Amino acid sequence: MAEGDIEQIFAEHINRESVFKNRDALSPHYVPQNLPYREEQVQELSKIVAPILSGRKPENVFIYGKTGAGKTVVTKYVLKKLAEFAERKNIPVRPIYINCRIHNTRSRVFVKIASELMPGENFLGLSTAYIYEKILARVKEENLRLIIVLDEIDKLKGISETVYALNRANDELERGSVSLIGISNVLTLKDSLDPRTKSTLLQHEMIFPPYNAEGLKRILEDRAREGFREGAVSQGAIALTAAYAARQSGDARYALQLLLRAGDVADEEGASVVTEKHVEKAKERVEEDIILEMIEALPEQEQILLLAVAKLTLSRKGQKTFGSDDVVLTSGEVYEAYAHLARELGKEPVSDRWFREYISELSMYGLLNVVQAGKGFRGNTRIIRLLFSPAKIVSVLERTLMA
Repeated sequence: MAEGDIEQIFAEHINRESVFKNRDALSPHYVPQNLPYREEQVQELSKIVAPILSGRKPENVFIYGKTGAGKTVVTKYVLKKLAEFAERKNIPVRPIYINCRIHNTRSRVFVKIASELMPGENFLGLSTAYIYEKILARVKEENLRLIIVLDEIDKLKGISETVYALNRANDELERGSVSLIGISNVLTLKDSLDPRTKSTLLQHEMIFPPYNAEGLKRILEDRAREGFREGAVSQGAIALTAAYAARQSGDARYALQLLLRAGDVADEEGASVVTEKHVEKAKERVEEDIILEMIEALPEQEQILLLAVAKLTLSRKGQKTFGSDDVVLTSGEVYEAYAHLARELGKEPVSDRWFREYISELSMYGLLNVVQAGKGFRGNTRIIRLLFSPAKIVSVLERTLMA
């Protein structure tokens, strides 16, 4: 391609009229001015953190809910308002948000906190104990009321040790305090905490219900006003996006991503208004993105199980099994492959009972097709077929599990 052709592509992009006014407003990471259908949760969390303004240590909080239920955006919204209020009153409140998918070990969490508190210093390569002492020294020195948000806390290796160390920091502080907010979509996560950590962390729990279609529609209308030019999104496109998201367990992130991608499709076609047609075209792109995100957010044992199924499926490609062109597996061989992989990764395989539970959950998520085996098979044998690209699953989960 000639240089002039490339420049023409760039020029056309700059001169093209877009349906977007502020594309970032459609991002799930964007914190909007209003949070419709989450007023109750905003109020509850605000009451929990408010005591920090009078010098008291607020209760630690654990927030549960499915992906896209508004857990992160509500937390960021409340803490943003808290920090703004505290600044006006000259109160040293400092929220620090940490994504445990990225900062997934105790040392990385401590480096992240220290870097936020002391941005001019380099903490890489230093011992965790030294960094911990530096954090406490800064909290004491400035009488900081520190609120640490551990988002996707289930991705944190050594959760109990990290949480216990941060929470017990208050015993060593004459001035200032450290409070924790844990966010997870794994409702049974507390069962994995050791007893001493559970007793110190789980002072308050909140469960976020999924959004219904009406709530999703209201969210999309609000974000569309901020993100698109006036009149650039049809009501039909918003209603259809909300309906699709309602089928995805009320996932607001899915709704926002779908409307964003529909806007991209409209721009690519040179359309001035996003319509139902653009939503339909965007749906396939988004569903793959969402599936990959969902796979990354699965509990670790379910990830290991899914990776075992994907690897086994790839190894059988081209082989006809049970008279089908698709690769189908028995539950027995899947369990054997899962147990082997778990031990390779230094994890103890779960019992057969939990294995069956995880298979059912992965089936419910639409990742596996599971049917009871017929005549010729022993006992409770089930036939399992993977419903998503095994190569993409391997690519994502090998990176996630071996990070």
